Amino acid sequence: MACIDGNLKEKWSQFIKNKAYLATTGIFFVIIYSGIYSELTPYYWDRVRVALPFLILPFAFSSLPKLSERQFQLVFYWLLIAVTLSSIGTFIYYLSDFQFYTKELEHGRPIPTPIHHIRFSLLIAYTIIVGFWLLINQVIYKYNWEKWLIWACIFFLFIWIHILSVRSGIVVLYVTLFLSSLQYVVKTKRYLLGLSVVLLILAAPFLAYTFVPSFKNRIDYAIYDFKNSQEGETKNFSDGERMVSLQIGMEIGNENPWFGIGIGNLDNEVKRIYTEKYPDFIVKRPHNQLLFFYAAIGIIGTIAFLLFFLYPLFYQKNYKDELFLAFYVIIFLSFMVEATIGNAIGTAFYIFFLLIGLKRI
Repeated sequence: MACIDGNLKEKWSQFIKNKAYLATTGIFFVIIYSGIYSELTPYYWDRVRVALPFLILPFAFSSLPKLSERQFQLVFYWLLIAVTLSSIGTFIYYLSDFQFYTKELEHGRPIPTPIHHIRFSLLIAYTIIVGFWLLINQVIYKYNWEKWLIWACIFFLFIWIHILSVRSGIVVLYVTLFLSSLQYVVKTKRYLLGLSVVLLILAAPFLAYTFVPSFKNRIDYAIYDFKNSQEGETKNFSDGERMVSLQIGMEIGNENPWFGIGIGNLDNEVKRIYTEKYPDFIVKRPHNQLLFFYAAIGIIGTIAFLLFFLYPLFYQKNYKDELFLAFYVIIFLSFMVEATIGNAIGTAFYIFFLLIGLKRI
């Protein structure tokens, strides 16, 4: 629509003036450029397909009118409602066979969710932060009682993320809550509130371990998994298999440190190493976005990606916006546990909320 509605030349000029949009588009070309020195395999073209939003959406969003503060607030208000309703549906499904799904967590198998469990937990973590932002800014749709609805949504999502027991989402939530609270306390000088939040963050995991069976089972399994990994038993253990994927990614990167093996060659190389060294393991690509890029496009490509990724945060001091900074913290932490923008859902989550944030700032 951006290309056919209005003056294309004017829209293009508007696009290139905003360096944050240009930097976001640059991520697409980071993906593309490794095709110069790698095979153009189906895996390569699939990565290009997943990265297409980085090429198209920044220009499309730059062509749209700037969001009013009210419009921006309502986007996140309805995000809170939508994620809460989705979580309620998933919670009901979990209750339909409570004992079975709680038992499954003892063996490291996640509770079924609408999308991949790690991405769903990250979305919940972000939505909880959004809920607090709505409360601080006194955002309601129409009625004053809606602030209690927002509190109820936050409370439910906070409980639910512990029942889901996806460690990535929980760790991301606590780290982001801590950093956001620190930023808020420094800004408002409400030190007693800051101390209360820190105490809550410290107490919540212990309370969840005591009172939430699924959370207890997941933590017990994680400890069991870790002990086995330390003893060299990694097969059929989620953390152990994840560590193997990271080792393989590091091995590939170290063999081709500056430019990587090329995205087109990465999939076949990972499979080759699994076949030779870990024939009984499930093939997994590196569960870390930066390590994935290190193996695929080397140090130079990874640095280019980080520059493009971080530029919108520092452009015009956007890091001063609490919600925008919290979003970046969540995304960057997610890079530590998966290749977030290596799949369509992760890419959509990142680029949509990034561009929405840029339309308001």
